[in-house]
Amino acid sequence: MKFKNIAGTLSLFSVVLAGCSLDVKMYDGVMAEGISSENITELTYGSYRHMKGSGIVNYGYAAREFGSDDVTWNGTSTGSTYKIYDYTRSISTTQTEYAWELGYRAIGNTNLVIELVDALGENASTENIIQRGENYYLRALCYFYMVNEFAQPYSNNPESNPGVPLKLDSNPDVMSLPKDRSTVAKVYEQIVKDLQSAIVDLTLPAGMSPKSNNYATKEAAEALLARVYLYMGDFDNAYTMADNVIKSGRFSLEQGERYAKYAQWVPEDNKETIFCVRHVKEKDDINVFSDMFIRIDGSGWEEMSPSNPHLQLLELHLGEDDMPADLRSKFVTKRYVEDGVSDYAVYGHPEKVYEDWTFVYSEKEAKSAGYKYVQLNITKEEGKWVIDESQADNFQSKYIQSEPYNLGKRYYVLANDGTKYIGRIEPKVFDAATKRGKMSQYLVYAYNKNAYQEEYKGLYSPVISRYAEMFLIRAEVNAEKGNVELALDDVNIIRRRAGIPEWTVENMKTAEAGEPKDIKKIVEEERRLEFAIEGLRTYDVLRKRGTLDRRYPGSHAIAAGDQFLLVPYNSPAVCQYIPQAQYDAYPYKLEQNP
Repeated sequence: MKFKNIAGTLSLFSVVLAGCSLDVKMYDGVMAEGISSENITELTYGSYRHMKGSGIVNYGYAAREFGSDDVTWNGTSTGSTYKIYDYTRSISTTQTEYAWELGYRAIGNTNLVIELVDALGENASTENIIQRGENYYLRALCYFYMVNEFAQPYSNNPESNPGVPLKLDSNPDVMSLPKDRSTVAKVYEQIVKDLQSAIVDLTLPAGMSPKSNNYATKEAAEALLARVYLYMGDFDNAYTMADNVIKSGRFSLEQGERYAKYAQWVPEDNKETIFCVRHVKEKDDINVFSDMFIRIDGSGWEEMSPSNPHLQLLELHLGEDDMPADLRSKFVTKRYVEDGVSDYAVYGHPEKVYEDWTFVYSEKEAKSAGYKYVQLNITKEEGKWVIDESQADNFQSKYIQSEPYNLGKRYYVLANDGTKYIGRIEPKVFDAATKRGKMSQYLVYAYNKNAYQEEYKGLYSPVISRYAEMFLIRAEVNAEKGNVELALDDVNIIRRRAGIPEWTVENMKTAEAGEPKDIKKIVEEERRLEFAIEGLRTYDVLRKRGTLDRRYPGSHAIAAGDQFLLVPYNSPAVCQYIPQAQYDAYPYKLEQNP
């Protein structure tokens, strides 16, 4: 972490492009030479520019999402990202190296802008104050992502566990660096302080309109602060911040096809996005958010899929065509055999009638610690799904059984030994060996949720905060306080948009296969459905002192065995090592993560 280059590295990533359109100029900055208060605008663009490319937003995504229980990798890899996925970790990876070093470069840039505006004192213009607020927000975002990637969660002894070094000035002298890592609690304290300062600076004078959702605004700061407070267990303040955003009147939930193709629209035309990091064609085409999940027009690897538990939760409600009815299922594009091995449609073929159907479930592999998919060939006879006679002898009944669950229907079979296998009904899906040259025990389910902006390959502007989260934060706070009906009101706003049955106090009583459904679990599951692969799920489990359950098909057990099939919140493996190169370059001895 070579802070002596903080100012100088502006020239590496940020160059002035005068006279260009917004799309071309988006987030460009200033050359390092001759920096002064006259460059505050250009430097602020530079702060945004540091959020893109190889920075903390993009290259921290693997740590935020690849280790969650919502994703699976359909094969193995020698790449360093794979060690994040299977929790074996590496002390030297491109992902963590960029996240750490360029996260601090972004922080150095924000520190400089904040200092320049502070130095102006009463001479600072309204625009200068707003730009300082934007940089407070961006600094808070960087520290929030970094402390969650490189430290234990706030739920695990935050007053004693080391966080990350807090660098709060732009002094380029390497010896000005903090001598040690601040505690997790201290880092969170600084994040809160920065976001509170951002809210003050970004509160606009009467008659002045806020910037678009490509830039930090008062509501963006409140939305992120709501999440931060939630992670800290400060429920009252989390509620207040989320409620402020809802009552601002600036945002609304996208509906129907607009929501099903959320990532396709340019951010400034999306009414639900509160803040995103704007990516544009020709400049930001390489996308770590999409390439592992989907292949479009020859671009992308499509090696990762939604996990079996996530699909089971998503597909409890089927339509008359036996296809998933939850609108959020549109984010999953299943690679059906009947579409052909060469088909890579972004949204699948929703109007097509499929003939070859299966019941899919997961079972433990006989010779390894992992799990594999099993597909039973089935046909529908008189309204019942019947197992093909070549496979039916392995089960107590030739019929697929069902039970009520979450106001929908959960399917299962009983093996001859009494084992109950919960599964899903779907047209036959390609195995990963046939479709992608990976492993035959896994199936290929693509995810289009973070791709295809402007109908262009993997282009995507990473969403940091969106309106739906504010309702589910309010719901979680009310659930924690035992305000069941108020919690359900907000959950049902999200379910209504998804087109699935709404919760009531009455139907909760028998919703879990005949047993009562806990309100906290209702909120947790709704968050899981709503924010899949948006980088929230891992932290949602860890912040509540939970355990990530990864006992499902995927290659995460191949190298790691069974040691990380269950990952508790206090496992050393839930945070990444300080990258070796950065650790060695630091002028003081930092405490390395175990």
